[in-house]
Amino acid sequence: MLNGHNANPSLHCCCEATGTCYRPPAEYLNSHYKMSVDNPRKIKGFANAVLQRSKTDKQDAKLIARYCKAMNPETWQPQPSEQKQLQELTRYIARIKKQRAAELTKYQTAPNYLKRHIKATIDYLSRYLQTLKKDLQSFYKANPDYDKNRQRLKTITGIGENTAAVLLSTITSRFDTAAQLAAYFGLGPKRHQPGTSVNGKERISKVGKSDLRAALYMPALAAYRMNAFPAFIGRLKAGKKPPKLIIVAIMRKLLTIAFHILKNQTEYDKTRYGLTA
Repeated sequence: MLNGHNANPSLHCCCEATGTCYRPPAEYLNSHYKMSVDNPRKIKGFANAVLQRSKTDKQDAKLIARYCKAMNPETWQPQPSEQKQLQELTRYIARIKKQRAAELTKYQTAPNYLKRHIKATIDYLSRYLQTLKKDLQSFYKANPDYDKNRQRLKTITGIGENTAAVLLSTITSRFDTAAQLAAYFGLGPKRHQPGTSVNGKERISKVGKSDLRAALYMPALAAYRMNAFPAFIGRLKAGKKPPKLIIVAIMRKLLTIAFHILKNQTEYDKTRYGLTA
């Protein structure tokens, strides 16, 4: 059935986006059939809805097939090879930074007989990070379009090298609107208002990748402290929104600005976003 020479275009395949292991089979199936790759939390929610109790590989496969038939998820669009390379490199740099931060924390409370070993690990990871950053610069040099967009993104208030790389490696043509992108990042609004007597606090959905939201947090915090979007922040403060919610709103605003800059291939206009936002 999965022989590419006898491909059935009506076949709809689906899998979960977990790690990177799904990519090779998804890329193969996508070249012959309709292929969907969806958020594992959606499929887990579907499992709860149909009251699935057992969890085995066979049951999971059947569940995903049922989900695919019932929900008809959108067709998966593979990343361009250059963007995939940037994403993998960016994620690996983030992983090494996390390891280095963990070793630095250990060093603070480690006994003296371990400190030299931990310091050696920290020094090694620091050197390795420099090598990876050189590889990242080589990538931009070999891909001038990405480099130009990187420079555009870095002109946005609060956006630095790391966040620009994360945005470049994530924003693709699959997102037609900034709202779709915000939902992918888990920055869409989530209201809790059952009936008319309860009006809960509005929160973000968090149905997305936490590492993507983390990349926007520090830029948003910097923009908040600088009052980079005075009219926008002023409206939120006037509405008695707490600082944490305002920072999340700025995260979404920065993401929206980045989306429009990349989609329209335009430069960042501070008078538009900074003074009248």
